Amino acid sequence: MNAKQIQTFLTLSIEKNYIKAAEKCHYAPSTLAKHIHALEEELGVSLVEFRDGKIGLTEDGMHFLRYAEELQEVYAKAMNEFRKTDSQPEAIRIAGGELMVGFAFAPLFSEIEKNLELNLQVNPICCSRVPDWLRNNEVDVGYVQVMNPYTEDDKELIPLFREKLCLMTSPDHSLAQLDCVHTADLDGMNFSYTYENCCFTDEFRCLLRQNSVHPSSEFFLGSILAVINSAKEDQRICLIPYVSVPAVSSQGLVRLNWDGEFDIYDVILLQKDIYMNTPMKRLIHKTRTFVKNIKAEENRCDIVIL
Repeated sequence: MNAKQIQTFLTLSIEKNYIKAAEKCHYAPSTLAKHIHALEEELGVSLVEFRDGKIGLTEDGMHFLRYAEELQEVYAKAMNEFRKTDSQPEAIRIAGGELMVGFAFAPLFSEIEKNLELNLQVNPICCSRVPDWLRNNEVDVGYVQVMNPYTEDDKELIPLFREKLCLMTSPDHSLAQLDCVHTADLDGMNFSYTYENCCFTDEFRCLLRQNSVHPSSEFFLGSILAVINSAKEDQRICLIPYVSVPAVSSQGLVRLNWDGEFDIYDVILLQKDIYMNTPMKRLIHKTRTFVKNIKAEENRCDIVIL
């Protein structure tokens, strides 16, 4: 077990809600769930359970809570005593959509941290929340997907590339067998999304309404891993940006041959008039180089660098 897992457990014990706890910890709900699962595997017990539609601690969870509080206190004391303020550069705080920072740009961030070139703190959240986080100085830079490459007066936008929004589902889904899927074919289907206020989710749902297409059911699950699992297990359809299709395909989903794919834009957001220090400049430079390398890959060559 580690300090992050302990903090996750303590936060969940207070919030009793995965999405609220994930927001407090600045994690994706799927990351939070992994922390809890790892603790349960190591301890050999179940720590949380669902009761009446809410999350609560099990008897073992209540027993472990006292130890978790003690561990957190000891950890804080040790860090205060031994951490040197000049031993590590201050982290660049990054926020962005899980499909973007957790899938498309995960290799970039992993390579940077592996080589200790920059100190990064990556927070997967809904893209729509990033502007507020920047405005409130909760993060330094946002990696987001937007419908239009423009920004507010107080934001600086650095365009990266244009891509298509794709539909993916289980290989066993009836639509997966069609040479071409029309928007009308989506009538009566089941869908899973991350967040209701995601810009491309909203655009897609508007498209369905404009074409008089009525889903049978729609789930908003927060975690992209939960969305992928629901597509595999329940043959639901999910929305995946083109650049992330290879990563999601490796998890068992297939791309539908949908003729309604529309453009979305991947951009970097900064609060306007901030001081662009050297680490931030290096991060943006490495990001642009990474995008060019993505473009060179055969299975992702259809992105358009901006």
